[in-house]
Amino acid sequence: MRVFDEDPDLLSGLDPASVDLLRHRAVAPKLWVEAGPWTPPVAEDQRGWFGLLVLEGLIIRSVHLEGRDCPEVVGAGDLLRPWDHDHDSSIPVAISWSALERTTLAVLDERFAAIICRWPTVAAGLLSRAAQRSRSLAFQRAIVHVRRAETRLRMLLWHLADRWGRVTPHGVHLPLALTHETLAHLSCMRRPTASTALQVLIRSGELERRRDGTWLLKGDRRPTAA
Repeated sequence: MRVFDEDPDLLSGLDPASVDLLRHRAVAPKLWVEAGPWTPPVAEDQRGWFGLLVLEGLIIRSVHLEGRDCPEVVGAGDLLRPWDHDHDSSIPVAISWSALERTTLAVLDERFAAIICRWPTVAAGLLSRAAQRSRSLAFQRAIVHVRRAETRLRMLLWHLADRWGRVTPHGVHLPLALTHETLAHLSCMRRPTASTALQVLIRSGELERRRDGTWLLKGDRRPTAA
């Protein structure tokens, strides 16, 4: 697959000749992940790889520690390196991956890295994606400490909409088919509590569940912690 046909933002700022060259030469294997538990691929030597670039779909990465789960939502534009583990940690943890829907990834292997090495801004763009994912996770972790369930879910949905939402005449469309169970998992609350809080937001007119399972956030006011 031509990586930059799928993710042209990574070529931002390059001259037209470089853009044309990279769009045709920078190809990578495509990986499809069906909905459900996922075991990331492992190669003999991945030291020269950038990682796996999510093109579409949604994956949950969960860290399991002492009976507790710490989930992270990963979507289009995120860069993953699932073969990097916390080998030096003295605390044993388990990590699991699960695709919420059919997900497409580009395998940015050593061959791909060798092609783009002449364009540092492209490599910097990929590094920025990794940093963005780290900031997003930190913000999500902060949200789960908000006490009121409605406020916590409101903030989580706006946070996800900031990354993947699309502005429409009727509100901000979050094109992720997130179930009540998934939202409860991401916000670290029980499903009945999350369902009740979502109904409060829906009745207030702040939130709408669309027929395809995605969400519509209404109004211009961004939530504040309570």
